[in-house]
Amino acid sequence: ALCAAGRLEATYVPVDEEGLVSAEAVAAATTEQTFLVSVMHSNNEVGSVQPVRQIADAVRALRPSVLVHTDAAQSIGKVDVDTRALGVDLLTLVGHKFGAPKGIAALYIRSGLALPRMIHGGGQESGRRAGTECTPMVVALGTAAAIARAEAAPLRKHMRRTRDALESALVERLPAGSTRVNGPADASRRLPNTLSIGLRDVRAAELLETLSERLAASAGAACHANA
Repeated sequence: ALCAAGRLEATYVPVDEEGLVSAEAVAAATTEQTFLVSVMHSNNEVGSVQPVRQIADAVRALRPSVLVHTDAAQSIGKVDVDTRALGVDLLTLVGHKFGAPKGIAALYIRSGLALPRMIHGGGQESGRRAGTECTPMVVALGTAAAIARAEAAPLRKHMRRTRDALESALVERLPAGSTRVNGPADASRRLPNTLSIGLRDVRAAELLETLSERLAASAGAACHANA
């Protein structure tokens, strides 16, 4: 909306064939007017885990005043997420992605970084967003985060084993050359719970219709129209 109104200009940096964005390309895309760089920590469709630390370092080496934000919605509970290790100023996470109810999320803000108020009025949320907090949702988010951390190792191992088993079964049982695994060739650079695979000469709509009585499936992310 801000871009459409002429109040903001956004630059989009393309990814490579593995769904990864180059740190150097991101830094090169910045200008003297750039104030924020935002990158997904991991992709929700092909599972690519982005080189966030390298991006943060490259951007700051060229534009020290630019803030770096990462959207870690897909990553919490699946891979390690450490704001200090990532070197980011801002990080967002979404509760329902790791077991909390829908409707609760959180924003990490680096210590010492002052942001303008989002909603004026009361002093809730350190004065950033006026309005009474939903305490049960906040507690649920914290509890889900604690469980996700405690169960991280066995859960990730299970997800990775399941993902790899499905990938192997599809590649081995379908005709040679008819499948393509999307995302990084190095499976360790993909989310352990995500598998994106393409089937040569197969239309997604026809495949979904065939599978509809046996599997819950879609041709894209649930947050996209017509998925």
